[in-house]
Amino acid sequence: MNQSSDRDRSCSKHIVLVGVGHTNAHIVRMWGMDPIPDTDLTCISDFPIATYSGMMPAVLARQVPPDQMQIDLVRLCESVGARLILGNVRGVDHHKREVLMDDHPPIAFDALSIGIGSVPTTNHVDIASDSLIKIKPMQTFMQRLADQVRRVEKDATQDNLKIAIVGSGVAGVEISLCLPNFLKEHSERRFDLRIVTRSKQVLPSVSDSMRKKALAKIQQRGIEVTTGQTVVGVTPQGIQLDNGSLLHADIVIWATGASAPDALERFALPTDDRGFLLTDATLRSTSGKPCFAVGDTGTIVSQNLPKAGVYAVRQGPVLWQNLRRLLRGQDLTTYRPQRSFLKLLNCGDSTAIGQWKFLSFSGRWVMGLKHRIDSNFMEMYRPMEMGSSDDPDSEMQCRGCGCKLGADPLAKAIAMIGGDKIPLEDAAVVHQDSESTLLASTDFFTTPFDDAYLSGRVAALHSASDIIASGGVPTHALANVVLSEGDETTQQRTLADFLAGARRQFDEVGANIVGGHTIVGPRMEAGFTVIGRTDGNMLRKSNLQSGDVLCLTKPLGIGVLLAAHMRSLCSASEYLGVIESMLAPQHGYIPFAKSHETTAMTDVTGFGLAGHLIEMLRESGAAAELSLQQVPLLDGTERLLNAGVQSTLAPDNRRFERWVDAHEELRELASYRALFDPQTCGGLLFGIDPNRLDQMNSELIAAGLPPAVRVATVISSDKPMLKIVA
Repeated sequence: MNQSSDRDRSCSKHIVLVGVGHTNAHIVRMWGMDPIPDTDLTCISDFPIATYSGMMPAVLARQVPPDQMQIDLVRLCESVGARLILGNVRGVDHHKREVLMDDHPPIAFDALSIGIGSVPTTNHVDIASDSLIKIKPMQTFMQRLADQVRRVEKDATQDNLKIAIVGSGVAGVEISLCLPNFLKEHSERRFDLRIVTRSKQVLPSVSDSMRKKALAKIQQRGIEVTTGQTVVGVTPQGIQLDNGSLLHADIVIWATGASAPDALERFALPTDDRGFLLTDATLRSTSGKPCFAVGDTGTIVSQNLPKAGVYAVRQGPVLWQNLRRLLRGQDLTTYRPQRSFLKLLNCGDSTAIGQWKFLSFSGRWVMGLKHRIDSNFMEMYRPMEMGSSDDPDSEMQCRGCGCKLGADPLAKAIAMIGGDKIPLEDAAVVHQDSESTLLASTDFFTTPFDDAYLSGRVAALHSASDIIASGGVPTHALANVVLSEGDETTQQRTLADFLAGARRQFDEVGANIVGGHTIVGPRMEAGFTVIGRTDGNMLRKSNLQSGDVLCLTKPLGIGVLLAAHMRSLCSASEYLGVIESMLAPQHGYIPFAKSHETTAMTDVTGFGLAGHLIEMLRESGAAAELSLQQVPLLDGTERLLNAGVQSTLAPDNRRFERWVDAHEELRELASYRALFDPQTCGGLLFGIDPNRLDQMNSELIAAGLPPAVRVATVISSDKPMLKIVA
């Protein structure tokens, strides 16, 4: 896969995928192979991963680890040059051709593909208990099931754990056969399983011979079967049937037939009598709008196809062709569903049962066949990793603070014009009197994300950080924006999204965007000049006292995680962690810092923790001892540093090592290298009397803020130095 050559351009056409299931995932894959010129691709998902339902039983049976059924959308989208927006769709403005979001500006489209799947039907079922676990969303099914087992373990009074699986299609039968291994891992109790179905027989859509083989497995496992009974209620005691009887169950797993998600109503498109979006044979909405509905989401007029993943997979190539044809104004091609398909059922014991047309078969070789088919499918969606920083031929300059000029050339340039006499503080003092100090600071960078709204939020927080670290309150901001070359309408929308994200964060600290300047260039770069004010004297980085403890308000690792994200190496969970960290505002710490008389403060940004701490020590004429074990790291930081990934600014930051005293074995540790990792929207670093830290942290926790983490102690020394200990 290759990143789109138009990635840093403002493209004139836009394809938007809502949901990244089997069909839409094919579009993402093809985008990495042959992106459409002058077109960008946006994927909208409420989860950072997509799951392949075909491998869920194998994960349940503990035959493969959970990540084998997951498509990491963060890595996949980054590897192909597609934008990923994590959020909830609240509607579509078809006149403006915009997807409307709950927590994001509208997203423009020229072609829209909707593939959000289906949900198990619970129509006319009275649900009065939290014991019911639906198999969808599948991204959270395993965790929800494990949580429910733990709750029942604490509360249940019966000897055996009773579990009812409602639904007797392939999904319900596979779950019942594969569930025992999962239960043995999560519970020490014996268990009783029961399949409950309104059908007259289990597996009503398969051949008699395949059903016979499956029933033999069900009987062999001691799984009870209740057929011809409709579940009308779920109570704390179990499931209520339409004949008035109650089947006791501690956990009810819901694996019934497909129904339309309520979310489909938001798209304002024609639907069938079940609520699925109606399409013609080209997969395009019958409304004639530039919208497609794929997989379970769509129903093709005059065709009665079951809601099955095999059809969604086959729709992928047709959708890819029709998206291209639609943008070119050409006639669309027709999707012709296969008449039959291979059915494979995982029995949970290293065997499987299969059916091709009217022929059925079973055994370990069938399970081997299923595993190969499933694994080959998933392999198509493994992101191709971009070159690491160890490969000079593939070196990409990092974004965010990773593109900052190194400390040495910066200092030398300032000295050349006599600026070395300027106090080395985070913010410049514009005016000072007996009542207040007027502060100013500026910051900008190459935007680290394809989402301008998210980049705007990050840029605002990062640019305000120097004012906040100086003890000030940001009041006004001026934007400096370089927009990517290309389409003017897209440039306009990008700027609006960026400013909307920035305004959200500035509003939180009470600052207003009052102006700015915008130009066009080869890639987007942006930031703000921020004006602020502090009552009385500002907090400085130059007043550390011997015995002070040095505390940090955020974990390290933002730089290496952003570098990994550029190379498609940052996993979905790691990505969520770094975004959460970057968007955590820091202004709430300042009142507590002042009330507890912190001696000195700075923010940890481009020069890393080591660089900014050494600046504090040099300005204070002090030394410090830092314990690596106490330095908090974001998830993934150690893994990535040990794999050789680093920000492009990190090697330059290692120049601060001339003030570092550390044994060679410590210098090889990932936690040591993290000290030089540049932080975009990093935390605050401050000195405080150790006798006041516990009380301050108690007040921070009461205010809903994470406590500050003690990482170092100021020590006596005849020269500024940072001593590193384990």
